[in-house]
Amino acid sequence: MFSLTPQERQVVLFLVSVALLGIGTNFLLRTNLKVGSLVAVCQDIGKINLNTADDDALMSVTGIGTKLTQRIIEYRMSHGGFRDMEELKNIKGINGNKYEKIKDSLCIK
Repeated sequence: MFSLTPQERQVVLFLVSVALLGIGTNFLLRTNLKVGSLVAVCQDIGKINLNTADDDALMSVTGIGTKLTQRIIEYRMSHGGFRDMEELKNIKGINGNKYEKIKDSLCIK
């Protein structure tokens, strides 16, 4: 019926494998909250933690310079850390546009 080359068979097998992995992950997310927590943690991998980052780490985020880094650290120290990402908007120099640009590079743990 179908005459597929070995390379085409590999592609089909790969696509089926990815689909099954997605279905399995979706099932686990719906049935087990612990896996959902793990996914939330994995989404933060590679992001800068606002409550523990040093000067260099904060300045590695595009849009955060020396002055903004100093303000973030001062805010963190005076308020006992960040509890919500929206608190960034309380810092002078972080308006709606700046917040939208940097929020995906940061996390709070």
